[in-house]
Amino acid sequence: MRKMLDIAVGELMSKPVVTVTPQTSIEALTGLVHTHDYNAFPVVNDAGVLQGLVTRLDLFKAYLLPYHRFIPALEDTWVSSVAAIMSRGVVALYPVEPAIKAIALMVEHRLRTIPIVTDTVAGTVVVGVVTRRDLAAALKA
Repeated sequence: MRKMLDIAVGELMSKPVVTVTPQTSIEALTGLVHTHDYNAFPVVNDAGVLQGLVTRLDLFKAYLLPYHRFIPALEDTWVSSVAAIMSRGVVALYPVEPAIKAIALMVEHRLRTIPIVTDTVAGTVVVGVVTRRDLAAALKA
């Protein structure tokens, strides 16, 4: 059995990764969630540079807004795209980093999905994601 310290997240990551943009509509995101059994989608710009992460929970919260209306007109205008519900300042890892680091980050920050990135001239580009499922499979390998 290999130690998790010896396994790079790049070996475990899921790819190709399904991404969205900040302009992706809530309806389109809902369709992706229905089509793919993923908990989160990296949010990227046109060059593939990581901008944030949007999760199923973020989507659920968006659908709850009509039931918690405080300023209805404002809510209707800003919750039309992923940009309004995504998390920014996302925890990400490079493919060479050890799987144990991904496990530690998931435990410490209650994460389910971590984008795997590489640096390019354009910026930090998403090359895959590592999930709890990916890491759990590696534990028994």
